[in-house]
Amino acid sequence: MHICLLPPEILLQVFAIYQEDYRGSRATLASLARTCKTFKEPALDILWQDLHELDPILSCLVACLPAGVSDQNTRGMLTLKRPILDGEWRLFNRYAQRIRSLKVFTPQLDHINDRVIQAFISAPSPLLPNLRSLFWQDNRESFDPLLGALLGPNMTTLILDCCLNRTPFAKAALVASLGARCPYIRELECSYDKVDSEEISDAICEALCGLKALLRLRTDVLNIRALGHLASLPSLERLHLDLSAYNADKPESNIVSTFSSHFDQMWFDIPTLFVFNHCLESVRFLSCRSVVVCVEYDHDDPPYDLSDAIDLISSFSTCFSPTLEHIHIDFGLTFSNIVEEDVLANPLFALRFDAIAPLLSFGHLTNLNLDWICASAIDDASLKSMAQSWPHLQNFRFGSSARWVIAPSLTFVGLVHLIRHCRHLRSIAMPFFACPVDAKNEPFSETIPNGKITALFVGVSPIVNPIFVACQLHMLLPKLTSVGFFDFDTYFSIPPPFEDFEDDWRRVNDFLKVLFAGANVKRNTRQAPLAHVADLTDPGYSAR
Repeated sequence: MHICLLPPEILLQVFAIYQEDYRGSRATLASLARTCKTFKEPALDILWQDLHELDPILSCLVACLPAGVSDQNTRGMLTLKRPILDGEWRLFNRYAQRIRSLKVFTPQLDHINDRVIQAFISAPSPLLPNLRSLFWQDNRESFDPLLGALLGPNMTTLILDCCLNRTPFAKAALVASLGARCPYIRELECSYDKVDSEEISDAICEALCGLKALLRLRTDVLNIRALGHLASLPSLERLHLDLSAYNADKPESNIVSTFSSHFDQMWFDIPTLFVFNHCLESVRFLSCRSVVVCVEYDHDDPPYDLSDAIDLISSFSTCFSPTLEHIHIDFGLTFSNIVEEDVLANPLFALRFDAIAPLLSFGHLTNLNLDWICASAIDDASLKSMAQSWPHLQNFRFGSSARWVIAPSLTFVGLVHLIRHCRHLRSIAMPFFACPVDAKNEPFSETIPNGKITALFVGVSPIVNPIFVACQLHMLLPKLTSVGFFDFDTYFSIPPPFEDFEDDWRRVNDFLKVLFAGANVKRNTRQAPLAHVADLTDPGYSAR
């Protein structure tokens, strides 16, 4: 038996598709609502379903009142001359009950005075009874009662894009009541950094534990106790923690908070690596698929403290389970903007293999982004061990975000190891010394070409014999048509062996295009696609 839609349901589907063109469709849907009774209800449902501002609600309220009841005061703000009557509320509710999502911004609230707020919070029934999603961006305590009036038992998404530090107790009391007001909320974002007491932050975190259906949470963490409260949330899938106001100066706690939820993603906003390391010393995550760490990097500071960077990587193996698939550590300001030669040429920033080794336990990794480190001390043997430990890698970014002018220990052999042992790779970003290798010996001879890789970024990589390198890249990565690399501004003095690398990598790209086009022609004529480069990969062949 086939499932059939009733005519009103068909109209809803059609109007919903048409609504995707938001600006051009609203006038048309409004016209349809006035055309006939059959079109009216579905068209109105779609028109009022998602409101990106408060103005339509205010306009609806004015339209539902007799002339002269609403007015503008001397400041141009909407005001009321008398309370709203029951019949007028019923007319307003015909439209208000259709609203599913609403966004409220500070400038919109500037257009209404206290009487309108008092009328809304005194409504005889829930103001927006079917509201599912609310985005609220305002810090003023005078509008908190209106925010409270919008919260209802059907709400599933609440985003408070405002800091509680301006009205800590009022907003904190509201957030603490969410378990009773919105028991089925699934997504919540709230920020309360720099509140007037840790007791308030603890109360908020404890109240959040009453949200048994909560799947996604973004919030601040001020201390270890707050982490302990959040660890008891049973249903979380995504957790975004802002550690900007985290107090790392307090003595470390002996209590370890264990998060037992299965997280699809963990996200941390941190001011420094030290704060993150301090926080992770007191938590454990039993099951997590993805971890993203965003560092508020200040360009006036050094890229990172070496000991903090080592502790950061080590903390992953301590705090997260071996099932982790995605690690991304991102600095707010890209390291590609660093031009100070005393930084880029400083070997003290280089991480050795023993600093990376704790990550080898994550055998399920598919995405690894450590492009912020200086990887010049990692050699081919080390990269081979890494590749063998991460056979499921799909995207690999390693020491490629800055113009490090420290000669890399990695060579083309290391790249071959990576391609050989990580058969699922799709993109690579890492610096290495690009030089010809013997294609007739291991590891090159035992490596199967990877047709999935279409992106290779080499940062600042020295290179010799660019045509030979292009040929070997084509043999290993037959779908690769170009290589990404950094260029240098004219005022930057480039030390050897990097002085000619830009021109040489451009030659690689020119020749890759020729090889790729030639391979396509030969495939179309059913000839061996790599036969035309066989001689070029012979060490005895002169490529010039």
